[in-house]
Amino acid sequence: MAVGAAAGLLLAGCSASDNTAGQTPSTQNAAQSSFAGFDPCSVLSQPELQHYGVSEPGEAVDQGIGEPGCSFKADGGDYLLTIYTAEKSDRTYWEQRRGNFGVFESNQVGSHQGIKAIEQGAGGQGGCRQIIESGGGSVSVDITFRSDKIQGDDVTCAKAMEIAQVVEPKLPG
Repeated sequence: MAVGAAAGLLLAGCSASDNTAGQTPSTQNAAQSSFAGFDPCSVLSQPELQHYGVSEPGEAVDQGIGEPGCSFKADGGDYLLTIYTAEKSDRTYWEQRRGNFGVFESNQVGSHQGIKAIEQGAGGQGGCRQIIESGGGSVSVDITFRSDKIQGDDVTCAKAMEIAQVVEPKLPG
């Protein structure tokens, strides 16, 4: 959980106005409407969640920085899966924050461009975020292992990618 909290703190320093510069109200509304109907709490079906060891419904989360999401606790509490939507956080937004990450690698998730990211100083601490570009914004699949269940960056990022590949075909844009 410390990694997820660190991510929130790192991103909290970025104001929402950072990524809207140069946009007119009509382009802002277009970006917002691209995520209409996308619900991070229901994007994964119950069988899909059960496949990842989650039997309880997700809980809505909002860090107050324009990234509402939904957190799912794995049965036994081994890890926390959080899916965030960021309607205005496109590739440029993430590139501008590259310094916040110790690992920041471009990749492909299905038909969408993506970024594998681990917060600066959090390598080996059980957290990884797979960012998927979509509709002028992004969706992130964040995995954070409990401190006594840390699996290592490769395993953690592989789990984030595996879940991102299930989410990706359901994305807008």
